Amino acid sequence: MTTIEDKMNLFTRIIHDKVNEEKKERLAAFSLDAEKKMNVEKEKIEELKKNLQRDIKKKANIKANGIVAKEKLNKQREMLFLKDKLIKDALECERERLIEFVKSLEYKMYFISTLKKTLNEIDKGHYYIFLVKRDYEKFQSEILGLLREYPDHNVEMKISKEDFIGGHILKDYDGKFRIDNSMYSVLEESKEIIGVKVMEMLD
Repeated sequence: MTTIEDKMNLFTRIIHDKVNEEKKERLAAFSLDAEKKMNVEKEKIEELKKNLQRDIKKKANIKANGIVAKEKLNKQREMLFLKDKLIKDALECERERLIEFVKSLEYKMYFISTLKKTLNEIDKGHYYIFLVKRDYEKFQSEILGLLREYPDHNVEMKISKEDFIGGHILKDYDGKFRIDNSMYSVLEESKEIIGVKVMEMLD
């Protein structure tokens, strides 16, 4: 015969089992929900890490490119400075060489031959020949003798205010025509050649 106590124990066990079952279900649901939330957060963290890595990589690349560009610019500046210095030094050497040349015995032959070549190239007319004072004083008699060979050329000698080292510059009476056979023009022509050679050296 079932007593009240037995019924109470049975009821208590049923309630206990039901509570345990509900507790398990809730714990399982909670664990599943927590796991989902945790996975979502993990995905967010992973995405954040990837974005952060991309940003770091991008910033690093920008910085690296900036450093490379700066180094290239510095190198270009150094090369430009070196080029200018080499050209300047080479031109100074050439200028000194020309100064020494106009003091030599060979210069007199060069001076007369270039002047004769200029007189052969021009038509009859009125011209000025500009000379540096040194050449005018040294070669005046030779120049006058040469000019007598060209009676149809009315040529006047003038001392140049500009020291162009040596040689001569011929201009017509109206100043429209000019032949520059000065040592300065030789120096200017050398400048272009020297510039090309320096660039070849630096390439």
